[in-house]
Amino acid sequence: MTSFRFIFMADCQLGAYATFSGMNEDDIAAFDSRGMRVEIVPRVEGFAWDAERYRSAIDMANAIRPEFVVMGGDMTDDAVDPDQVEELLRITSMLDSQIPILWVPGNHDIAADTVAPTTASISAYRDVFGADYYGFDHGDVRFVVLNTVVIDHPENVEDELAEQLAFVEFELSRSAERSHTIMLGHHPLFLSSPDEPDTYWNIPAARRSTLLDLIHRHGITIAFAGHWHRNSLAYDGDFEMVTSGPVGYMLGDDPSGLRIVDVGPERILHEYVPLS
Repeated sequence: MTSFRFIFMADCQLGAYATFSGMNEDDIAAFDSRGMRVEIVPRVEGFAWDAERYRSAIDMANAIRPEFVVMGGDMTDDAVDPDQVEELLRITSMLDSQIPILWVPGNHDIAADTVAPTTASISAYRDVFGADYYGFDHGDVRFVVLNTVVIDHPENVEDELAEQLAFVEFELSRSAERSHTIMLGHHPLFLSSPDEPDTYWNIPAARRSTLLDLIHRHGITIAFAGHWHRNSLAYDGDFEMVTSGPVGYMLGDDPSGLRIVDVGPERILHEYVPLS
């Protein structure tokens, strides 16, 4: 059976620091009411702050030398800003050419309004990053990459939701053929418990229950996500939902960082490591 290491990182979100800068106390209170800790800092422009952290993450990946890197969504703050996308790809090119990077769409990447994707916004994402949901193998381990943005807000793209759920059901039905099947997405299914109420941060309960039913039916034991800009480990029986903190802007007490995942024949171990 296969043993290997990969890195999961999320939310480098070039441009986010500038978006959250220049806030007043009323702004901070409004974000706090949504569960987002934002600090008062002077107004800045551009994406130098975020880019520096993404460069640090790429440097760490080159030093750790995983089999591959997964970027778990929200690569830029504004997907239609060509400068942000260009800088993201320029920094990504600094990753050793022998270490592949796999992209996972976040809401800032594939929804023009950062919430609800459309056919046009999905097409624009695919033009830059490729498929928005897919599967791949590493040894005898299967990875299933979700477009959780469509699952979260399918109102404009119901056909995309139906096609993706059929894909997920097919992929998970083959899990018995693998030593592990690992799910990757941007939005966590849940942050504390599988029956928690719907929020901006999780997958809505109706579609969450559909996915959890498939997960338990086929014995899937772990999924990785970002989006929350903090760390969380939560469980539903044998299933572990790992929500990983951000490469970029923090919305809680966890520092900017990335997650090292060690896949072994029997167990999958992981550790969140602050950027050095």
